[in-house]
Amino acid sequence: MKLRDFLFAIHVLHQQNIRMATQINQGDMVEAKAWLQSALRQPDAAEQLHQAAQTSYITLADTSYPPRLKEIPSPPLVLFYRGNLQLLDQLNLGVVGARLATTYTKYSLELIFPGLNTVITSGLAAGADTMAHETALIHHLPTIAVLGHGFNTVYPAHNRRLFDRIATDGLLLSEYPAAVLPAPFRFVARNRIIAGLAHGVLVTEAKVKSGSLITANYALQNNREIFALPNRLDQPMGAGTNQLIQAGAKMVLTAADITAELNFYP
Repeated sequence: MKLRDFLFAIHVLHQQNIRMATQINQGDMVEAKAWLQSALRQPDAAEQLHQAAQTSYITLADTSYPPRLKEIPSPPLVLFYRGNLQLLDQLNLGVVGARLATTYTKYSLELIFPGLNTVITSGLAAGADTMAHETALIHHLPTIAVLGHGFNTVYPAHNRRLFDRIATDGLLLSEYPAAVLPAPFRFVARNRIIAGLAHGVLVTEAKVKSGSLITANYALQNNREIFALPNRLDQPMGAGTNQLIQAGAKMVLTAADITAELNFYP
């Protein structure tokens, strides 16, 4: 079995098991090979692999797999995709924020994005993610949406048109086969991919405890640039971003604050 097929089979049949993927990334293939030999004998294994292969994908063994994503501790063995895979080779800004983000996020992105020349990557969630993708498209910036589920689902459902637009004009990515449904832990796992693809991550609005700060922490662990919008002291959605700035994240007032930190990347 070729390495590409081996990685695909392990990823699909072992249901994207991060522990197994980490072992493989570290060169420990013994357990994975033994497990796969048994798994392939299961009655539904061939059908699972056939169904998953109906969606275009790349594996960790492919030259088109993004090198930056390989730098994180647990890169996905497989990425399913729709759209322009070449966007993975471009300068990338991850943008994250609260699902209950206010018009402050939208207003700020409208001011900042026209001065950028990067791919905008986010998670297609409600709130800040949606604002980031929509504002990127308005200002003709390419955008990548990383999903916490398979392509048969659009979550939230009201983002169907945005989902379709990104599939046509940008790039949809997921480590999950098409039939996999959303689940809270999958959105957390998705955050590591956003942080891994990005050269820098901008947090727009976030409470002190939030998924956005989890993404920022992943980015920090992977030596990415961290940016944050300042906010009023009496705004709960600003407490997390103000805390990031206090901890050393770069405060963003204009697009130049981002481009000054990212201009040394090729």
